Amino acid sequence: MNLTLVPVSNHLECIKSRLLNLNIDSSELKDILYNFLSQESKMIRSLLSCLFFKGNISEEQYKILTATELIHNASLIHDDAIDGSVLRRGDKSINFKYDNKLAVIVGDYLISLATKELLELNNNDILKIFFETISKMCIGESQQYFSKGKIPTLEEYLIKTQYKTAELFKACMVSMALYSKSEMINESREFALNYGIAFQIKNDLDDYKQGIIDSQDIKDKIYTAPIILLNSIEYNDVAIEKTLDLIHNYCEKAKDIIKNFDNDIYKDYLIGLIDKLWK
Repeated sequence: MNLTLVPVSNHLECIKSRLLNLNIDSSELKDILYNFLSQESKMIRSLLSCLFFKGNISEEQYKILTATELIHNASLIHDDAIDGSVLRRGDKSINFKYDNKLAVIVGDYLISLATKELLELNNNDILKIFFETISKMCIGESQQYFSKGKIPTLEEYLIKTQYKTAELFKACMVSMALYSKSEMINESREFALNYGIAFQIKNDLDDYKQGIIDSQDIKDKIYTAPIILLNSIEYNDVAIEKTLDLIHNYCEKAKDIIKNFDNDIYKDYLIGLIDKLWK
């Protein structure tokens, strides 16, 4: 699927423009963030939300999407510092260019910019959703840290996956629903959680497919779905098949939520994005 042809590409361009034109007081931070935020990104959370709500995006929803992208990018910068990553999106990571201390500061600053966007909505419900989400993201990261070197249960892994990844999908889409005439709050919540979990499992599977020697997760002693389902730290096609079945299960749940949507280009692209996770 060519995402440049997606029917909501104009909205994605608008969000990208907002990210690159944020009011940043420090010229040094502005240069660092402009370079980081200019890098190629699928903006999958914004893409899904715009498709789900059929391109009917209000100013309030733009603020929600902008805040979501800022929080996501902050989490990437923090993850790179935690993991000692050298590259991010084909460029040197901020922690590698500078150091972990500055990377943490830059990530924290992005969170402050996201908070500013959300405060401008003057909506305590939205603030509560995002503050609870950031808390869960931190808990998910801490759970991953403390489980290093141990093969967790599938339930423990799925909870961590929801907290680390799916909760931000949920916060974005539920908040969007609160400003949508369709008022599909429950549908947006369940769609976001199922897609978000499948999305992270797919990322974990892609890492596993690099092989035992080259898998970054295995190097870091972080054991994900393929290892858990095989209950062994080895490379095996059975583990891949079982993980694809798990991904497919969540994908089908996400598709079931939108099955009664009008048959239009927005629904077609949503289905395409879902199927791309397991096919």
